[in-house]
Amino acid sequence: MTTLGTTAFLTLSLQGSQAFDAKDTLNQETVETQITNPVDSSQPLTPENQNSSIVNPTATDSNSPTSENQMATLELHRWKYQLAVTVKVSQIPVITFLGSRADLAQLQHSDNPSKVESQAIIRGKALVARLNQLSQEQTFKSQSINVNINQDKRSYTITVNSQELIKLDQGTILPDTTNKLAADALQITNRLRRLMGDAPPLTAIAQTPQSGYATQGMQKRVAATRKGMASWYGPGFHGRLTANGERYNQYELTAAHRNLPFGTQVRVTNLSNGRTIIVRINDRGPYAHGRIIDLSKGAAKILGLVSSGVAPVQIEILGR
Repeated sequence: MTTLGTTAFLTLSLQGSQAFDAKDTLNQETVETQITNPVDSSQPLTPENQNSSIVNPTATDSNSPTSENQMATLELHRWKYQLAVTVKVSQIPVITFLGSRADLAQLQHSDNPSKVESQAIIRGKALVARLNQLSQEQTFKSQSINVNINQDKRSYTITVNSQELIKLDQGTILPDTTNKLAADALQITNRLRRLMGDAPPLTAIAQTPQSGYATQGMQKRVAATRKGMASWYGPGFHGRLTANGERYNQYELTAAHRNLPFGTQVRVTNLSNGRTIIVRINDRGPYAHGRIIDLSKGAAKILGLVSSGVAPVQIEILGR
């Protein structure tokens, strides 16, 4: 496996919250991540822009659980010259913890990068461990996942059965960020609810009794609304160049549209089940009669139309 630039390898425990020696294993669960030199990016978390290689979590031996047995996994990459740690559930990016430029530089230049401590890595590992634990609990229901605005009015908390799961602040973003913390918080929560147990999406962020604060910035101005059929595309196009020049990743939340400008954010609602997601336009199509948008496999999975192939949808154009 060859990459451009300086390469550093980092082996992390998915269960622990502290860094450990690369030769050790904890609970036989590890994630191997490759990091390459940083490049700046105005489009977060797209392979072409971040220009990085990522190795999916792997088992350490034949008796270890593989990433296929784990609902949640961890990937490290760079984003705008800084370290980014993304948690995925069933291969769908759910939340990204942001480190610093110093974190990324330290990982790249360390003789033993597995001993480098970063708050973003620690937070990511802790969340992955908790999500995998929840997925094994027979009493867990994803309807119990909720989000509240905190008393400081600048952060949010995702809870499970009213117990804190993760705090969302300036160090956390939606992988395909809306650049609004409130909107990111709602999207992250709904992805967890959907992917952890097919719970219906929330439509608003709950207020804590102490906040007395009306959440702002959750709804982007809708430039136009259209209805039609949505389809999805994936395996045969994965890794190929899209119309905007980036490499297509079927697990990213993107879509093809005939004429919307690249980078446009579009809210898609499956009219058959009410599920909603925001996607980014990065390709052209579909060209079949009656179809107005062609979704990535990751987006189609969240909207619940992978098996049917097509579904009636409403799209709301939110701008860039």
